[in-house]
This record gives sequence, structure tokens and C-alpha cells, in this order.
Amino acid sequence: MNRFTFRTACDWEFSGYVAAAVAVLILASYPVATRAAVTSSFAPRDLILLRFGIGALLFLPYFVLRLPAIGQNVWLKGIPLTLFQGAGMAGLVICGLQFAPANHAAALGPGISPAWVAMLGFLVFSRRPSARTVVGAISCAAGVLALAYWSASAPSALVFIGDAMFLAASALGALYVLQLRNWGIGPIQGAAIVTLYSALVVVPWYLWTASDTLWQVALHELLWQVLWQGVLIGCVALIALNHAIAQLGAERSSTLVALVPVLSALLALLFLGEVPSTSEVAAILAISAGVSIGASRRPAPTTQTA
Repeated sequence: MNRFTFRTACDWEFSGYVAAAVAVLILASYPVATRAAVTSSFAPRDLILLRFGIGALLFLPYFVLRLPAIGQNVWLKGIPLTLFQGAGMAGLVICGLQFAPANHAAALGPGISPAWVAMLGFLVFSRRPSARTVVGAISCAAGVLALAYWSASAPSALVFIGDAMFLAASALGALYVLQLRNWGIGPIQGAAIVTLYSALVVVPWYLWTASDTLWQVALHELLWQVLWQGVLIGCVALIALNHAIAQLGAERSSTLVALVPVLSALLALLFLGEVPSTSEVAAILAISAGVSIGASRRPAPTTQTA
């Protein structure tokens, strides 16, 4: 019986690592796929439509099954959550990728988010961070400053604008996470409501203002972005990350997310030809180290026996 229990626990832990690997790959690849889209055939509003329009359709079965269990207070709380994590936040990332490299989006998005959570948690919710969280946040801040220095000296000032958009988006995402925890709303429930509310705004806005450029895109390119924007980043990454946190814990899962900036830089180099400078490499490594330090598990106290 004990052997069976141990084997089951190992199987669940292994599934957690698999889910974490899937989430990391999607989070690292998403800026590369989006950067390729907004610098070629797609306008930012096209991708925002795909992100929330397709995402809302995918979440419809969840609402069919769980609608009676969602209370009125959750629907009301979904409004400010949508302001943090909805189309505005996604729009900042997508528009920023018109101006700045994909490795900047990964470093200043998923990479810097834990530092925002620590700082805003202290300033807004009076949550005192641990010493290792402070050290990790300082390392992340050093990486941000290095990227800002590089962007300020870049040939195009638009890179700096893109970086500012990424930072603003990650700050909104951190507020979303903190408020989600404060209100006790589940991550999947919160994501479903935010996606639905965003779609109710984005889809009519797109149909009213946009031209028919989306339907002039080659079919294979359109399906590729439907996969990335609506399916992978909107649903699969969220479910995979939630499963990883449930099986491995928040600390180990967050440590694995520290791989996102480095992996995204490698993918951008391979598929987009974006060669990072020495300053960018140092910044990405500092941010990844900061995430790893901040999420590391505190060693358990040892007990001495007489």
C-alpha cells in the first residue's frame, strides 16, 4: 500500500514537471510568435481579437458546467480584474512587440512579474516580503536597469517605448495576481471571466472599427496565430501552470518560470535573428537569477537529537 502511494505521488510529481515544461515553452515562445506576427501580416488589434475571441469560445464549456457555482460577487469582482489582466494588458504586450525585441518582452513580462508582485504587495496590500524575495527583486531591478540603459542607447527610441509597455503590462498582471489571491478567486475561474468580459468589449469594437485586413492574411498564418493567441497562451499555458503549481508547489514552479527569459532569447535568436548585446544578456541573466532566488524554498530547520 505504501509502495503504491509512493508511486502515485511520484507519477503526480512527474506530471507536474511535464506541465511546468509545457507552460515554460509556451510562455517563452509566445513573444517570438507575436513579434513575428506584428512585424509582418497582422495588426495588433487582429491579435487582440484572436486572443480573447477564441479564448472566450474555449471557455464556454467551463461556463456551461460551472455557471450555477459562480456567485454574483465573483461576476462583479471580475470587472476590476479585467482592467488588470484583460485586453488592455494584452494590448500593451502586443503593441510593445512592434517596437522592442521578443527577449525584452519575456524578461520584462514573466521575468519581472515576481518583483512587481513583491513590491506592489508591500505597497498596496501591506504584505511584508521575505529576505530572499527582496534579494530576488533587487536582482530583477538590476536587470531592468541594464535593459533600460541598452534601450536608451539603441538607434531607435521606439525600443524604449516598447520596454515601457512591457513593464506596464507586467505591473497590471501583478495587480491581477494579488487581487485574485486577496479575493480568493480560483485562477481558472478568474481567467475565464476576464477572457469573457474582454471578448464582450473587443469583438464589437473590432467589428465596428477594423477593416477586413485579417481575412486577407494567408490561411496558414491565420491558423498559426489562432493557435498561439487563443489556444496556447489563452488556455493551455494557464491550465498547465496551474497543474504544475498544484503538484510541485509555487516555489518550484516559479523557479522553473525563471527559464522563460533565457529560453525566449534563444528562440528569438534562432527564429527572428535577434542577436542580444552583452548588456541584454547580462540583464536577462540577472532577471532570471532574481526570479530563481525569490522563488527558492527556504531550507527546513534541522533538529538535533540528544
